[in-house]
Amino acid sequence: MGLKIAVGGKGGAGKTTVCALLAGILARAGHTVLLVDLDSDPNLASALGFPPDAALPIVHRRELIAERTGSTGEPGGLFVMNPSVSDIAERFALKRTEKVFLLPVGTIETAGEGCFCPQAAFAKALLRKLILSRDESLVLDLEAGLESFGRALVEGLDLLLIVVEPGMRSLDTARRILAMAASLGVRNLRVVANRVRPETVGALRERMREAGIPLDLTLPYREELAGRDLAGAGVFDFAEPAFEEDVLRALGAL
Repeated sequence: MGLKIAVGGKGGAGKTTVCALLAGILARAGHTVLLVDLDSDPNLASALGFPPDAALPIVHRRELIAERTGSTGEPGGLFVMNPSVSDIAERFALKRTEKVFLLPVGTIETAGEGCFCPQAAFAKALLRKLILSRDESLVLDLEAGLESFGRALVEGLDLLLIVVEPGMRSLDTARRILAMAASLGVRNLRVVANRVRPETVGALRERMREAGIPLDLTLPYREELAGRDLAGAGVFDFAEPAFEEDVLRALGAL
């Protein structure tokens, strides 16, 4: 079985960039990688160099979901809670290289956000299948934290990465995800500081220490990386040797 890695953090902190870089690192290490975009603002396709309209999220494939769940689309109607999803990755994953694939899923609603609809049931069943049954390595780009995860899915994760950037709102989100991870029994967790400049790393480290947030990995600010992101070009093949070494060391310690 491959590694199952979830990546969370405040929107705009650089989760998607970290996911794309992580896929490149794993692929260079010999893994076949399936990236799964669970964000409501899906940008993972562009981070891999796909055109903006290349990826329709699974939760928007209403005919497919109706077929698999038996839903009629009527409010309050009955539907299958555990639909068949075993063929979804093979049918809908986009191939980036021989080692890197993308499956755009979309946001999974939780009970606190509205009704548990057929789309949510289908997406949850798919997430269970991907985490608990797939052989390749998974990199999950989360909406923010683990809101859509229960203990069974968390137990299937090898690592949760929390991405932060210099800024208190990002650190506040990280604290919330840390608390959620602790309540769900996450086994392995690392915090990645993104867009770190030499002149600010000391202050960031101190702020994180005061907030009780560990600093495990740092991804330096790079003009080339920012330029690729701005241009909508792929970043998964961008090389940051020190970060890659740190990631591989962290994965080797799992």
